[in-house]
Amino acid sequence: MADRPYEIVVWGATGFVGKLVCEHVAQNYQGQVRWAMAGRNKEKLEAVKQDLIKMNPDCKDVPILIGDIKDQASVDKIAGSTEVVLATAGPYALMGTPIVDASVRMGSHYCDITGESHWIHKMVKRYHEEAAGKGVKIVHACGYDSIPSDLGTTLVVDYIQKQLGKKPASVDTLVGPIYGNVSGGTVATIFEVLSGPKEDQRISQDPYCLNPPGSHRGSAKDQFGVRYCKPAGKWTSPFLMATANTRIVRRSAGLLPAVYGDKFEYNEAVENGSVFGAAAYATGFLMAGALLFIKPLHPLLRKVLPAQGQGPSREVQQKGFWKHTVVGVTEKEADSAPQVVFADVAGKRDPGYWETSRMLLEAGLCLARQEAQLRNSGMLQGGVLTPGTAMGMTLVERLRNAGMTFSVRH
Repeated sequence: MADRPYEIVVWGATGFVGKLVCEHVAQNYQGQVRWAMAGRNKEKLEAVKQDLIKMNPDCKDVPILIGDIKDQASVDKIAGSTEVVLATAGPYALMGTPIVDASVRMGSHYCDITGESHWIHKMVKRYHEEAAGKGVKIVHACGYDSIPSDLGTTLVVDYIQKQLGKKPASVDTLVGPIYGNVSGGTVATIFEVLSGPKEDQRISQDPYCLNPPGSHRGSAKDQFGVRYCKPAGKWTSPFLMATANTRIVRRSAGLLPAVYGDKFEYNEAVENGSVFGAAAYATGFLMAGALLFIKPLHPLLRKVLPAQGQGPSREVQQKGFWKHTVVGVTEKEADSAPQVVFADVAGKRDPGYWETSRMLLEAGLCLARQEAQLRNSGMLQGGVLTPGTAMGMTLVERLRNAGMTFSVRH
């Protein structure tokens, strides 16, 4: 695909996250990357471009591409012009399928920031085999959902195998401390699922809904109460995005059983200081969740929760932070007890917007620029994939260079 005009195209460049992706390019890669902005409203795209020019005058040459998901030919044209499409506009169940479809048919890689398990499930059924046959990588969940979870697990599994010479048995991700706003896109997705078909809800509630056919289905269930994580010695409570992240990590394990093992288990929760703190957090979580299931309250909740396209101020984004503690346990052996490996995965900015946009950009550039490295490191070469199975440790290194923490302590 090196003969295509662009390495990456930012689809949805006028949205909140789309603008941030463009800003990251302007600040870090302008003049080094062949890229374009895409969307349906030329005036809004021109306004974004003018803001970028103020940031970096060289952005005056950034092309603007016009496309609309209601006009498949326009989407096809944009997808065919680039090596990688970065899709930032959701909810993806409503807006993403035409872009995935075009990417597969036009032979372009694709990344997004969705956490919509029911929609990813549909993309797997519809496009995995075709994309795999064409060597096209469709990589969902390339933002805070679910790169820290998926690549944190990749990091620990890689260490267990290469440094300890052992097999992984399980990984737990403990979330916190964290400071950042829930994105308007996440809120819109929650309402879209709750108001959508019952079948979509059923799919989303299956902890193994993204696993390949015939792969290991363990005993893990979504956590809604208090649980003690024995390897870490910590009490935990439910994490809002675990229902998205766990499915992605389990798909990674199912796609690469030779790496993760055929009985690998994964769980994710919020870390708490005590059983009482965990109980209080879990109670609040369940009460908030109950409100979301009361449909007559949805109009009111939409007014008080962040709207789609809205996000925090630049000051709030800069003050944000997040940290995950990833806890890996090796398989038990006859002559020795299992070993425990810890990893820190963290960022110094708001996770839902600032860091998500940078993660998406680095994922796209990884696919566009490091094809040989990905192939030589054993990454899967096509299909509906995950960050861990499409890019793995190569993307970990890019994110380290972008200022994020991925470190093992053992």
